[in-house]
Amino acid sequence: MKTLLPVTLIGLILLIAGCSGNPQEHKKELRYVKVAKVTNPSSLGEKSFNATIEENHQSSVAFRVGGQVEKIFYSEGDYVKEGQVLARLDQRDFKTSLLAADAQYKQAKSEFERYSQLFEQGKFPRNSLDKLEAGYLAAKSNWESANNGLVDTELKAPFSGYIYQKLIENHEPVAPGEPALIIIDTNTLEVNFSVPETIVNQLSEGQEAKVSINQQINKRYPATIKSVAHKAGDDRLFNVRLKMQNPDPRTIKPGMTAKAIISNANPEQATSISVPAEALFYSGDQANVWVYNQQDSKVSKRAVGTGEIIENGWVQILQGIHENEMIVVAGVHSLMEGQQVKLLSQNSSL
Repeated sequence: MKTLLPVTLIGLILLIAGCSGNPQEHKKELRYVKVAKVTNPSSLGEKSFNATIEENHQSSVAFRVGGQVEKIFYSEGDYVKEGQVLARLDQRDFKTSLLAADAQYKQAKSEFERYSQLFEQGKFPRNSLDKLEAGYLAAKSNWESANNGLVDTELKAPFSGYIYQKLIENHEPVAPGEPALIIIDTNTLEVNFSVPETIVNQLSEGQEAKVSINQQINKRYPATIKSVAHKAGDDRLFNVRLKMQNPDPRTIKPGMTAKAIISNANPEQATSISVPAEALFYSGDQANVWVYNQQDSKVSKRAVGTGEIIENGWVQILQGIHENEMIVVAGVHSLMEGQQVKLLSQNSSL
């Protein structure tokens, strides 16, 4: 006679059987990873630095003669063109001096020319003519000095620019050489910034650059490197100066802040992609990355060829990955081939 198992025991056996099975068939737990998109290689090597805009040329202008200021024709902030008269001294004494010098010069010249004719005819001695010639030349020099003095009572702009500062006032006396006005040239600008020693040897005079004014961050203006310091400052940084044409002197002014952008400072690096060292993992001597598939959220192993370590822990990738592919940049050592993952944060770009 067969023994029948109780109904409760049969149910327990079926429950255990249903719970058992191959562990590999269980759904794997999703891992969180951080991914980034591989960008266009042409952006590699582009570096930006905080910079300050300065005028290319500043000059203190002064009268070459002394006197009383009669008129200042421009105020601070006014734009002037090269050769325009900025200010004038009282000219009365200078005109009087020129009239006296002119009379003496004409007389001395007339006498010298008349007695020169007599000397050629043998009717006037040589030593007497030499004295007349010396007097004539002295009178001519005095006339030229008096004429220059009158001309120099007008202060003219040495170049086109803006009146930055006025140092004199109407009707006050000024001495020769005393600074009267300060003019700045803003048509051409200098952009000054500093770089660390890891960058300085990648820069050279005449190299192309870009400048982005902080008020116009979406616009980039062409510039060239004017000079690179050969010695670091107290902050261990090297000063670099760019030269650029001012695209709009009305809005872009000395003293503004900017970004100096050096594109592809190292030409050898400009032909490759770079990734953070944390994105790489190795199988023996072979470097690899995890490529993320956006369609099924799975990762696959990809062998890559590496180049030099650039800076800040980034490594050149010479082959194996391409623009716009997504790679894992954090959590690479805990993944398996074909594993489904979940993004840790919003995608970024390398």
